[in-house]
Amino acid sequence: MWAASALVYQLGVTAVHTTAADALRLGRGVCQDYAHVLLTVLRLLGIPARYVSGQLPGEGGTHAWVEALVAGSIVPYDPTHARRTHHDYVTVAVGRDYSDVAPTSGVFCGTATGRLVAHRRMRLIAADDAAEAVA
Repeated sequence: MWAASALVYQLGVTAVHTTAADALRLGRGVCQDYAHVLLTVLRLLGIPARYVSGQLPGEGGTHAWVEALVAGSIVPYDPTHARRTHHDYVTVAVGRDYSDVAPTSGVFCGTATGRLVAHRRMRLIAADDAAEAVA
């Protein structure tokens, strides 16, 4: 897909407020930039799409991808890795863009003495077990 080749993955060149247009102009960015570029293109084409924030085990921190509504089906796609998502992708939140799903928000004034730390634990369960847990 075009969005996957539109950018070169590079940490530190964009920030949470970088627009899709700015990331595209730079030609560089991280997963949220890839997702924002793809969202922009899909929406310009009239295809409903949403930003997904979650985890991809082995990647380290959080990850972002896109889900689009195509012919009545939700199609999940990871433009950073140029592939459809699979069972390893763990959705944490969905929204219009990063600002809807930011893990932290607000303003703090003062001396920062702490450090934001996140931990995750996942366990794969069989589809039958998941159906029983929901029921």
